[in-house]
Amino acid sequence: MATVPHIQDFLIGLLILVVGAAFCFTGYRFFRILIAIWGFFAGFNLGAAGMTALFGQNFLGTVTGWILGIVLGLVIAMLAYFLYYFAIVVLGASVGYAIGSGLMGAIGLNNPGFLSVVVGLVLAVILAVLILALNLPKLLIMAFTAIGGAATIVAGFLLLFGQIHTAALQYGFAAAAIRASWIWSLVVIVLAIVGFITQWRTMREYTLEWSEQAMHTSPS
Repeated sequence: MATVPHIQDFLIGLLILVVGAAFCFTGYRFFRILIAIWGFFAGFNLGAAGMTALFGQNFLGTVTGWILGIVLGLVIAMLAYFLYYFAIVVLGASVGYAIGSGLMGAIGLNNPGFLSVVVGLVLAVILAVLILALNLPKLLIMAFTAIGGAATIVAGFLLLFGQIHTAALQYGFAAAAIRASWIWSLVVIVLAIVGFITQWRTMREYTLEWSEQAMHTSPS
């Protein structure tokens, strides 16, 4: 049964819902600005979760956790905005980690721990290497932004309506959605498919200028 969301949960839920929708349905066209925003969320989550893991604090339960999350989020956001290949690593790694840690919840590990982190990191590395090795074809950007955006939309919706709390985001948006219910996992899959199809149909003739510039200026 849904509960009345805390104001913090509501505001964060609304924010990530909007960002998730933009990432899912327009991720390729507005990749440069959206990956900076996405990078901030990834860095913020990493910093806050790191404080929780190291000192046993509640996720976003202390001022220190918020400050570290904001600082790390801003650093990653700026790097992702200015450095093309760093942005690609952020995209592949963040989506890979979300999927990996989420899958651990899908197989019954509802209390995330060390194993969930390891699996998430392994898949993060695999997707980051894949997206670099294939020189970032349009297909991969659309696929990964659709998947990441879909999970973020669902996590934001769940926060808005009190189904989960901010602490559930500690191991990523996908993990929060999957652990909420298998039904929400299906919703993520459907949204990801719709997001990918939408991007493919509306941006088939569009070429990301930033990627072309990076390829031309990168050393051979």
